[in-house]
Amino acid sequence: MRVGSGFFWFLYKIVVVITLVAYALAFWTPSPHWIAGFWMMAVPLLMLFHLGLLLLLLLISPRCILLPLVMVGLSCPFLPRTVQFDFLKNDPVAPVVLEPDNTLSVLNYNVFRFDMFNYQDRKDTTIIYPIRRWLSNQQADVLCFQEFYHYDHTPDLDFRGLLRKAGYRHQAFQINQHQGDSPYRTGLALFSKFPIVAVRDTLFSGQNGLLQADIAWRGDTVRLIDVHLYSMTLRLSAIVNKEELDVSKNEAKYSFRQLQKGFQRRSAEVELLESWVADSPHPVIVCGDFNETPYSYVYGRLRHQLDNAFEEKGSGFGFTYNHLPYFIRIDHQFYDKNKLELVDFETLNQIPYSDHYPLLGRYVRR
Repeated sequence: MRVGSGFFWFLYKIVVVITLVAYALAFWTPSPHWIAGFWMMAVPLLMLFHLGLLLLLLLISPRCILLPLVMVGLSCPFLPRTVQFDFLKNDPVAPVVLEPDNTLSVLNYNVFRFDMFNYQDRKDTTIIYPIRRWLSNQQADVLCFQEFYHYDHTPDLDFRGLLRKAGYRHQAFQINQHQGDSPYRTGLALFSKFPIVAVRDTLFSGQNGLLQADIAWRGDTVRLIDVHLYSMTLRLSAIVNKEELDVSKNEAKYSFRQLQKGFQRRSAEVELLESWVADSPHPVIVCGDFNETPYSYVYGRLRHQLDNAFEEKGSGFGFTYNHLPYFIRIDHQFYDKNKLELVDFETLNQIPYSDHYPLLGRYVRR
């Protein structure tokens, strides 16, 4: 029994070392290497493991809880990235009173091309019609889309016209893919009820890139940066559903390579995003599909520059991915806390029209 106990604690100390390295990488983000990316991705699992062990030892051997207790304590800096508790944010003594006209509401949403492939191939309107109705009733001041799709010559796919009628007269697109008067628009798109005074964009690959728009907002200018970093394109459903072991192994290898490539690509892409943020003379809001969890290199780097809206005003776990593995948060809103105040923030997980959920934040000028 003593040998077994000693061997267990030997293994646990190895896990402690692995955990300390993961925490250090995620907290200080010193390395963009893909190995560090995989290491940091394990942070929530390690947090859960130490918490579970602590609870178990409290029941069977309370004298042995010191090291697990320390490890749980060291995980506290990552708790705001993981889960938010509403009751901790309620302040009945000093309620916030705001004039509605003073706020800027921003919604970002990866719309998965509005499921247009099913619509074109099979005339399936399961998604198209409901999302058109939902968009027509939007009240947010600015809409930032990723994987946007528009086609002038098909009324059901004329999302530019739909949103113009809904009050979004000012529009910007990632024009690198389709120049001039092409009837198509794909990739990043931004729609605003306020005038857009300047636009720039860049294309990384496919439909990934950055779209920046300076918006004239009630005597001030706010810079919105719509983001879609290198996509994961994992085939986790194929791994789970395949009955043949060899096929599942091949799918798992593909997913591993995609994760590895993604860590490398996004680490390079975030450098340009950081420079755009640093160069801005205006208050900045950065939002979109980052394809990165809250424990990643990209998230940590941006967190050094800006505050994350979920960490300030979110609720629950805030998972944003409506597909396997479901329990991840890869869509984010970051903002300049020195120039903007976040009023409220919500993950709209009741909106089922894409493989992502929309995020909605409201801001006021400090």
